Amino acid sequence: MEFDDVTGLLDHPAWRLLRAENAPLVLGFCGTVFVDENVRGVPENVLVSRLDDQLYDLNERGMGSFPRPAAAYLTEWTNSGWLRKYYPPDEDEAHFDATSALEKAVAWVRGLPARSFIGTESRLSTIVALLRQMTFGTETDPQARIDELRRERDRIDEQIAQLLAGEVDLLSPVALLDRYQQVENTAVELLRDFREVEANLRELDRRLRQDVATAEGSKGELLASFLMDREMIAESDQGRSFQAFFDHLLSPQRQEELRGLLEQVHQLPQLGGRANRNLLKIPFAWLEAAESTQDTVRQLTEQLRRFLADHGREEDRRVVALVRSVQRHVAALDGRSDLPGIELEVPQVELALPMERRLYMPVERVELDSTAVEAFDDSEVDVSELFAGVHVDHETLVAQVLELIQASPSGQANLPTVVEKYPLALGLAELLAYFQLDQGGLDIVIDPSHTHNLVYERFHSPGHSMATVPQVTFVLNEGGVTAGEVEQA
Repeated sequence: MEFDDVTGLLDHPAWRLLRAENAPLVLGFCGTVFVDENVRGVPENVLVSRLDDQLYDLNERGMGSFPRPAAAYLTEWTNSGWLRKYYPPDEDEAHFDATSALEKAVAWVRGLPARSFIGTESRLSTIVALLRQMTFGTETDPQARIDELRRERDRIDEQIAQLLAGEVDLLSPVALLDRYQQVENTAVELLRDFREVEANLRELDRRLRQDVATAEGSKGELLASFLMDREMIAESDQGRSFQAFFDHLLSPQRQEELRGLLEQVHQLPQLGGRANRNLLKIPFAWLEAAESTQDTVRQLTEQLRRFLADHGREEDRRVVALVRSVQRHVAALDGRSDLPGIELEVPQVELALPMERRLYMPVERVELDSTAVEAFDDSEVDVSELFAGVHVDHETLVAQVLELIQASPSGQANLPTVVEKYPLALGLAELLAYFQLDQGGLDIVIDPSHTHNLVYERFHSPGHSMATVPQVTFVLNEGGVTAGEVEQA
């Protein structure tokens, strides 16, 4: 973190709380009420009463001078961003909740005292396990994943063999305490993060309200912007991670498994009475915090919808007021002949009434006279083109190819050999027919990388033509497999 980054955090509510004159009172009182007891939403009269008792006790013991009433302190803490004052739906009494900044300050202060035991092994194991999951989860080579699963299976088989042999490897009390401490810290950190998620959602709501108040576009554009931001929250890393956690937490099987594991761990004698009973309630606290976050999303959505509706009604009233103002000015100018006048192009819609359309008009019949047939002289018509078609007998070509294949020692025959043995009598049409032979048991292998020049006699005109064709080899097909390799000419 650079110097400028640290300087920019000097005005952070958590930093200001740590520098505040009554920081011990705020951290001690709010930390107990909102963090230790994990309470979200305390009625104002309850919180004032508890703070009154706290102030009286501190003043009696001489732990400080707090002359102001409890309500004044709560107002100051709310204005400083350490508490959030709000009115729940359908309730007239204000409620208070801790902000994310206060919870961060409480966590930082509680981490200052020296700890008699700091577990390191479990965190290292957690880091290695996470790295292994990341590496395994992004491996695209199936064989590598299979090898990893086999190593894991071998390790489990080894443990089973040791257990069958009576060798039971137990965690030492130190290792057990190390892991319990990590579980406890992670559970509390996870619970603390929910307030930050709620704070981010409220910041989004505040920004959207600001955009709506200053927007000049239509209501549809505002709604599109709102829905886009909601979609961005849902698809963000934080949104997807929270949704995955919430889905995991709502699973009855997972909840039962989690509570069972916590009960078993809490009864372990190796912990030596260091087990925290509050940890048994942590699944319910997570569920309550997650539902509170979901309720916050629903409340913000409903409040924003009402805000948009009110904004739209205000726009409608403003338009109506403008129209009536124009009507009053027009009525006041009625009858005056010295007005400059103006021509307006009023858009009109062209209407076509049904009775204005043409009725059905029958089609006029045309009489044909087939008796008047004129004599036609066909002496000058050349019909030779009708009979100029060339028919190539494919069966004959197949028979010629098979004859050469059977006579060849290699069992193959190429096109130049066939044409040399049986010259093309029908020109280019016959040459192309060799490429289209479709006979069961006969394969045509075409190699475009090698070519041949074939000279043949023209069919309808005197002279010769030359065609460059790819290498074509006719091979027998034995049971769907080409017999032998194609020889290069």
